[in-house]
This record gives sequence, C-alpha cells and structure tokens, in this order.
Amino acid sequence: MSSVRIVGGRPLSGEVAVGGAKNGGLPILAATLLTDDPVAIDNLPQLEDIRTMVTILRGLGGEISQREDITQICMKGFSGDPDGEAVSRMRASVCLLGPLVARHGRAVLPLPGGCAIGPRPIDLHLYGLQKLGCEIALRNGLIHVSAKRLRGTRLFLGGRHGSTVTGTANILCAAVLAKGTTEIQCAACEPEVADLCHFLQKMGAKISGIGSPILTVEGVDGLHGTRHRLIPDRIQLGTFALLAPLARGDFLLSPADPSHCGALLEAFDRMAVPTELGPNFIRVLGSRCHLGPMDLTTLPYPGFPTDLQAAMCVLMTQAEGISIITERVYPHRFAHLGELERMGAAIALEGQSAIVKGPSGLRGASIAAADLRGGACLYLAALIAEGESTVRNVQYVDRGYENFEEKLRRLGAQIERIG
Repeated sequence: MSSVRIVGGRPLSGEVAVGGAKNGGLPILAATLLTDDPVAIDNLPQLEDIRTMVTILRGLGGEISQREDITQICMKGFSGDPDGEAVSRMRASVCLLGPLVARHGRAVLPLPGGCAIGPRPIDLHLYGLQKLGCEIALRNGLIHVSAKRLRGTRLFLGGRHGSTVTGTANILCAAVLAKGTTEIQCAACEPEVADLCHFLQKMGAKISGIGSPILTVEGVDGLHGTRHRLIPDRIQLGTFALLAPLARGDFLLSPADPSHCGALLEAFDRMAVPTELGPNFIRVLGSRCHLGPMDLTTLPYPGFPTDLQAAMCVLMTQAEGISIITERVYPHRFAHLGELERMGAAIALEGQSAIVKGPSGLRGASIAAADLRGGACLYLAALIAEGESTVRNVQYVDRGYENFEEKLRRLGAQIERIG
C-alpha cells in the first residue's frame, strides 16, 4: 500500500496541464474491439485503470503500442475471453460487454469491481442488451451474453438515480452494428458519452442526437479504423480548480473546455470565487476570493458531478457559515467525511446530505483513502492543513489522476511518496 507525506500551508500557484479524460478513454478503448483496422488515440492518460484496460485488450490478442502521445491499437487478432482477474478489479471493464457481443456474438465477464462507493448495479446494461436481442445468463459470478444477430429497438435507460453513463456506452457500441435503428431514451448526456459518439462516427457509425437524452443509432455492417483525440478530463480539472480557492492561489488550467464545467463554474460564482474563461483554458483566481456558504446537490450531467463531491466538501470547510452538499448519484459516497473530521472539520451527515460548518482550521493527521475521488480530496485537505499529514492507500488516487503529485509539486506543494 502506498502513502504520501504532505506538509500543508505552503503557497500554491501556477499552471496545470490537464490530461485526457479517463472516463472517456476507457469506453473508447473498449470500442476498439469493433473493428479489425488499426485505431490511434491521442492524449490517452497513463493511469492504473487505463493500464488495466490495455492489459485486458492485449490478453484478447490486441497489438498495442505507444509513441509519444499516440496509442496505436489493432484488435484484428482477437480471440478468447477477457482476463477475469483484470476485469474484476475495475468497474469500467463492464464497457466490454457491448463491443464484444456486437463484434463477436458473445461475451463472458466476471461481475466488475471498482471503488466501494455504494451499489452500482449493471441491470440497465443487461436490460438494454436484452432489448437488442441478447440472451443473458448469470452463472457462478460470470455474466454470459450471446446474440446471433442484434436488432435495433427503442429502449429507456433511466434508473433510480438517473441515466447510466457506462450503460449508455455499452448500448451504443452494440447498436452501431445492430440491424435496423435503435433509439436510446434517457441516454447519459456526459461529455465523455458525446466523445464516444464522435469516435464511433469517425469509424463509420451513424448516430444522431449527440449530447441529448435521446440518441438514435442506425446500424451499419462494419466499422473502420480512425484517429481520435480524447477530450480534457473535466474531473481532474475540477479537482485542481477547487484547490485554487483552498490554497488562495491563482491557477491556469489548460487544455480545458469551459462548456463541460458549467455546474462547477456556477458554484464558484455563487461562492464568490472569480474565474476567467478562454476557448481552451480556465483561470481560477483563488487569491481574490472570500468564500461564502453553498447549498449544492450532485446530479447526472449537466448537474454538479458526483466525482467532485468530496473535493467540494473540503472547500466548504473553509467557507463562512453553513454549507450543505447532497449526494443524489451514489448516496453512500461519504467515506471521506470521517477522515476530514480527524483533521478538524466540522461536518455532520444527515441522510444523503453533508452539513459543513466553516471555516475550520484543519490540522495535519494520518488519514486513509477509501476510494479514488475521496482520496484526492484528502490530498487537498492535507495541502491546506497546519503541519504534516500522511495519506495512506493512495493507490486509489493513482487510478484516476495522472502525475498528480508531480503536478502539485509544480504548483509549490511539498509532497513525497513513501512506501
């Protein structure tokens, strides 16, 4: 298990290079199974989850190489089933179901793993595949999906907490090679889903309604190779953006697409955090802010991202007055609150809402990450705390933040990996 040692209270400022979107790269990697032709992906982040997906594709016979910022993938030699151990440690591996059954008529996967942030069932994935003509069986912890011929249909992908991002990706990848037209209602609208649609279009897919909750897919007989550049990671960007007012520093974040960050920018406006926007950057002027309280709810895009809920909790500890953040996507995603309380935060959990009283003077402590985004929030808390902190279990953070510690050092942080 890895840990980091952080000395808090140092002034932070400077530029942050935002990497490619992890949550977009994983389904796009899975979608390379849809063609025998070579595919090139620019700006693929070097993360633990990405490496796991690459390992799975190599195990299926894929030829994968990297040169500078370009990853070349050719799945012409596909054979066998995905490696169960690799699949079981990453939830996003469920994105393989749609491409596998569309291209090869069958898929066998263990139930996927991932961070412990509450129930994340895949029933909507399986429902959508059944509507497309798949036969599904669950035996001994394995999902068996098969189809002689996928057929276009109309289906509704809404669940208790809204649309499903990975479910939408799975159904898209299956529908592009199905016979006839598929209409996906209550499709996820996240930028990463739109990026997958654009990638599939470059491969020859026919998709309309991109960015809306209704996607229409006209099936085609086959797809070809292409080259595609991933969009910037809006969650990585948001994490650094939230650090700027915490550290009272000015950060320039680039590349960035401000249109993907509307809910965060609105929250900054309401909390009196100044920002400057450009076509390819966001500047957060943390040195000029006076943080006011906030009442916020996480929702599917374009709502405030659940993946930034933990980092926003840290910012709320420094705001004047009572702030409330309600979690509507993953209601059990509050493991970080106990660690923040160990550092001196005044937080009460009431149902699905964290009630935060600020400002609190945070103190260095020995704390432990329980999941990816909660782990990142502990870095932020340690960076502004008085004294030294040790953050344990940071292998979770490695799954989603490329060169996180190096980027923090470039801003002026005193941080060291130990173990």
